[in-house]
Amino acid sequence: MFLTTTIGRRAGIAFYRRRRHRALLLRLAAQRRIERLKLLARLPSGAVCLEIGTWRGDFARWILATRRPKLLYLVDPWEHRSENAYERARFGGRANDGQAEMDDMHRAVLHRFRKNIERGQVQVRRSRSAEAASSFAEETLDWVYIDGDHTYEGVMADLEAYYPAVKPGGYLAGDDYGHAGWWGDGVTRAVDEFAARGELTIIGSQFLLRKPSP
Repeated sequence: MFLTTTIGRRAGIAFYRRRRHRALLLRLAAQRRIERLKLLARLPSGAVCLEIGTWRGDFARWILATRRPKLLYLVDPWEHRSENAYERARFGGRANDGQAEMDDMHRAVLHRFRKNIERGQVQVRRSRSAEAASSFAEETLDWVYIDGDHTYEGVMADLEAYYPAVKPGGYLAGDDYGHAGWWGDGVTRAVDEFAARGELTIIGSQFLLRKPSP
């Protein structure tokens, strides 16, 4: 009887903890949505813009719905990374089917935005972001949203690579500022170091860096 009661109590505690953890995750997700929408409201509509790290295309859908860009570039390698540094990343050790999962995701994004692609409103670039940057001329993008490799080196490389492509008065923005996931404080460190080049605004987990006008 005692053993049964103890097992039942432990199961009840575990269930309660799972519920509390799930509720916390839902609250955090809701807060992040609010922060992202506030950020989008500050970015110009009808723009030529670019998202680094499209993943399944959820945020790209928000960009299209709220900012109605003239042209949106979606840049993502959809590449499985096997290095130890990415063991806890969704595109690394946490990917269920390795590269096959990334390939399926890429095909799903092409299907999801097929009408926008056909209209010429969306262009998908399957490439690492730093490599794709060389295809954009200087001062041709109104804004860039960075949500790719969250390591310090990855974020700094994206900031450095795309800063020249942003028009004066344009923006470099991104996700997960102040958050320390598997990447540690890589996003925050890179953004803080880069902030001297523009006017930095923080909206919760979102950063917004305005490139100075002449």
